[in-house]
Amino acid sequence: MNIFSRFGSTILCLAVAASLPAVAQGSWADRLKGGVPEIPTTPRAAEGDAGPALGVEHDQMVAGLKEALETGSRRALEVAGKEGGFKDNPNIRIPMPGPLDNASGMLRGIGLGRQVDEFENSMNRAAEKAVPEAQEIIIEAIRDMSIDDARAILVGPEDGATRFLRRRAGDRIAESFRPIVAESMEETGVTKAFTGVTDQVGTRVPGIGALDDLDLNEYVTGKTLDGVFTLLAQEEKKIRQDPVARTTDLLREVFGN
Repeated sequence: MNIFSRFGSTILCLAVAASLPAVAQGSWADRLKGGVPEIPTTPRAAEGDAGPALGVEHDQMVAGLKEALETGSRRALEVAGKEGGFKDNPNIRIPMPGPLDNASGMLRGIGLGRQVDEFENSMNRAAEKAVPEAQEIIIEAIRDMSIDDARAILVGPEDGATRFLRRRAGDRIAESFRPIVAESMEETGVTKAFTGVTDQVGTRVPGIGALDDLDLNEYVTGKTLDGVFTLLAQEEKKIRQDPVARTTDLLREVFGN
């Protein structure tokens, strides 16, 4: 059971044990053996009424989760947005598309190493320039997270928060990336570098595969999005498992238990 699940179980058990009479505690303990019980829901507040507040443990649990996600996302985006953030990271480096990537060794072998490097470097630099656009969207999605969202993440898989953020914000991030990627590709010479490779392929390596239908902007945008969420998943895993990654008092208090 991961740290999120253990914490969620402990909090729920303590909160319920404190509020129920001793005769009822046994049934909750029995339920806990089979997994994390449902967090008791509170009645919807009437209009103009703030309604009953969540217990302090629940408030702290959700606040800790949100702080963890904000901390992790800021770290991931800072790394990815630097020069070399994509290019120098083998986990997210953007390769040449399709058949070109499959034949990259052959292309280098016939003296096209410079063209291959220029093409790959220009795509990765375009991605690095687009990354900062994601931060505001991701932070907004985190802050809008409901108690039900938090509960599902806490008892879910170790990349549950990353999956949630991709579902909630992925399309908006891709939309924000597209114009930045297009502009960056122009600045970094992606199209020129791509043409430099494909022109040589057409005359020197026939039969490598057609690339006429390739939407280069969409390819780089999609790979940039994949890279961002790959890094977010890595940061989420660190905070779940590694005490060193818990860099604030709240993170240490919540995830250290």
